Amino acid sequence: MRSAATLGGGATSLGAVGTGPARRRWAVVREEASETRSWLYRLVAVVLALAIAAAYLVASVHVPDVLGLVLRTTFATQPGLQELVVLATPFFLTALAVQVPLRVGLWNIGGEGQFFAGAWLATAFAFALPHAPGALLIVGMLLAGAAGGALWVTIPMLAKTFLNVNEIITTLMLNLVVVSWVAYWLTGPWRYASSQGGTIESRFLPVQSHLPLVHLAGGLDSGLLVAVGLTAAVGAVVRYSVLGYRSRVVGSGRDVAAYAGVSVRRTVALSLLVGGALAGVGGVLQLAGNSYQLTPGLSNNTGYLGIAMAVLAGGSVVGVIVMSCLLAVIMSAGQVVQIYGVSSQDVFILIGLLLLMATVAEVVAHYRVVRQPAGGGAAVTAAPGDLGR
Repeated sequence: MRSAATLGGGATSLGAVGTGPARRRWAVVREEASETRSWLYRLVAVVLALAIAAAYLVASVHVPDVLGLVLRTTFATQPGLQELVVLATPFFLTALAVQVPLRVGLWNIGGEGQFFAGAWLATAFAFALPHAPGALLIVGMLLAGAAGGALWVTIPMLAKTFLNVNEIITTLMLNLVVVSWVAYWLTGPWRYASSQGGTIESRFLPVQSHLPLVHLAGGLDSGLLVAVGLTAAVGAVVRYSVLGYRSRVVGSGRDVAAYAGVSVRRTVALSLLVGGALAGVGGVLQLAGNSYQLTPGLSNNTGYLGIAMAVLAGGSVVGVIVMSCLLAVIMSAGQVVQIYGVSSQDVFILIGLLLLMATVAEVVAHYRVVRQPAGGGAAVTAAPGDLGR
């Protein structure tokens, strides 16, 4: 395919199909994809990935109606619904922790570390005020968690804004640091004396610091309401506020943003701090709503999975909600199918397949095949480098 022609509307022809006089009758063009079209392609990719997973489950597990059993256990039982809520709650916020900086062109890979930093500072707050009233303790822990997550991303933020150090490296490396930092407190000042089997964990939080239950399906974690509320607030800020507009301008081009009078440095710093704070709150919700003590197992790769969800959601905050719930369903169903001998690693393979197919769908959404009138328009020979633009 040697020819390329501008077809109008911003679409660029990447090649033609046919020979002789009809050489340019059919062409593959690249164009800007609408949000609806991108979501449609992504939805098709998700359905295909789930169909592949279902076919694999049926083929590998010789149990009659295994799909029905998994679905009923996940959606039609009280423990199943509670597990879905527990899994989905922190996913909302760790996905936003990636998506908010991504709007300005930054990759926050440190959601896992910020998640633990928020949980650690919230634990410190609870142990410092063990007799405080429940409402004060819960609100204080949420604020401490936000501060802890923001504090943990401060060094990468300063390195990026003042020295232009790659934020992917700095945020990722701090994930390793937080593991040792938390382990020190769990084996020292906060060690739970009754721990058995070599496990390390903190003392239990004060009872009044536990998040109350919403009386649905026997009692569901109210942390989900906090997570959904924060997600909605972030969506409103991104769409309607001056800060959201500035983020979009910086994300579209920093030179353009600087020319328009937008402070690139301030916007970059704020986006990273907000992302870290959201991940920190996610750690608090998991701590006070499910675990009730700080442990290395508080996160089931929650911060890293947030990266996948942010990519799958694209730039949509509604997409974060959808993908977080979908991932919670996959993880919960994955725990159920382990009863039938399916490896836990297969669940992460499915997540990887889902991410791969959604990424491919996002790329394919920018291409379409169009038919040109015979002899319509002059062919323009493009250099090889132009075809990749």
